[in-house]
Amino acid sequence: MQKQVFIFSLLAILVSTLQAQTDIDALRFATPSVQGTARDIAVGNTMGTIGAEISALSTNPAGIAKFSSTEFSFTPALSINKTTSTYLNNSSKKNKVNFQINNLGIIVSSRYSNTTAVDKWNGIKFGFALNRLANFNNEYHFGGLNTQNSLLTHYGELLKDRNIIQSEDDAKTKYPFGASIAYLLGLITSDSLGNIYTATDSSSIQQDFIISRKGGINELAIGVGSMYKDKIMVGASIGVPIINFTEQIYLVESDVLNNIDDLNNYSNLNYLKTRGVGFNLKVGIIGMPIRNLRLSLALQTPSVLFMKDAFSTSMEVDYASQSVILTGDSPDGASKYKYIQPWKMTTGIGYIHKYGFVSVEYELSDVANSKFKFNLNDDATKDYQQQVNNTIKGKYGLTHTIKAGIEFKYDPIRIRAGVQYRTSPFKKSAEPTNISTSTLTYSAGFGYRAKKFFVDIAYYQTNQKELFVPYSTNNNDTPQAVLSSKKPAIALTVGYKL
Repeated sequence: MQKQVFIFSLLAILVSTLQAQTDIDALRFATPSVQGTARDIAVGNTMGTIGAEISALSTNPAGIAKFSSTEFSFTPALSINKTTSTYLNNSSKKNKVNFQINNLGIIVSSRYSNTTAVDKWNGIKFGFALNRLANFNNEYHFGGLNTQNSLLTHYGELLKDRNIIQSEDDAKTKYPFGASIAYLLGLITSDSLGNIYTATDSSSIQQDFIISRKGGINELAIGVGSMYKDKIMVGASIGVPIINFTEQIYLVESDVLNNIDDLNNYSNLNYLKTRGVGFNLKVGIIGMPIRNLRLSLALQTPSVLFMKDAFSTSMEVDYASQSVILTGDSPDGASKYKYIQPWKMTTGIGYIHKYGFVSVEYELSDVANSKFKFNLNDDATKDYQQQVNNTIKGKYGLTHTIKAGIEFKYDPIRIRAGVQYRTSPFKKSAEPTNISTSTLTYSAGFGYRAKKFFVDIAYYQTNQKELFVPYSTNNNDTPQAVLSSKKPAIALTVGYKL
């Protein structure tokens, strides 16, 4: 079937000035959680307090001071992302399998040759690791019969704003990533007086969504640590977070009740690709006031990330009177900006016994401290930057994370279990009322430790929910989708000691 393609002229619109960033993007990147090795995962990511753990480079770098030999580790993982979506009283499920690398790294241990120094410090430990911080891979399918509005309701309201749309040329060009495409395709029309009409006015329409998300956050961590008189471990690391995120939101609206003249269906695809790289600094300390007790404290500075977005919109329309599918595409949108990830503080306590250990950690961060800094300095960009950052401060607040883990030791076998609970990032005044936005992760695993070789396996699952609002209307009557995800995963670590 042939396609008729509409090609947009940018005219007075500079695509590079368009800002696609919102408070939702800030939240997505503000709350990463280190995954790392199978051992650290299995005990609820509390090895930053116990020490001798390569994942600690991304949590509490003092933990690498406990290493007594050079060690290499590699951790692949397999996750099954199970999603449930509820929209307009309909529920649907979707499963998707993803492979990822949770950890790859090496610790190089060296000791001082000077005997005086040996009496005080146990040598310098250098660490290099790539740790997984976030997994964005999810896919949601949902839909239902909407009797209130449609995406065209939102587009039509934009074109009715006389402060922006003052001519037919404005309707064709002012919103090249949405409403203008619909106007050129005839889904939105105007009469000689400038009155705007949409194909879905006063009509019920079937809506079917597919949301596909891919990518994650990885951190390259380089650090150093040492232990003083077997009493205090100290360390510092430079983190280089790397963001890779792709999202596609695909909507098909169909006239299943034959209420709309000539229209069979149309589709709208929004595409967003975000890439970013940045840096942060972590410092940590682990004290051992008595032989088997561990007390830890770690601080992470705000991460400064240099981000780049690519985004576009495409639409297709199937009219009963047409023998071809009509299509319209936006220009290729792009923007560059800085994103400031919030600071983080972690403190913990652990107790080590000849039969294993138990540890508990508390993590504090403030999502309200995340913010965007756009590269352009025109007044419109400055106003948008202030608006988005004010929204972030108004909606989000402190997050509290409690982690607990236990390991039972019976040489050469280790048996482990852990749990993590993170509170909602929303302030009470902005928190959704019909879902819980806290996050729960539980884990378990076991390991085998030989003199030179070790292998660990862990099972872990993260449960969380979010609200998805597909578009906005002046009446605030847009249906909301509840998106629930369960991410069971298995991680395997293999390592070798020199």
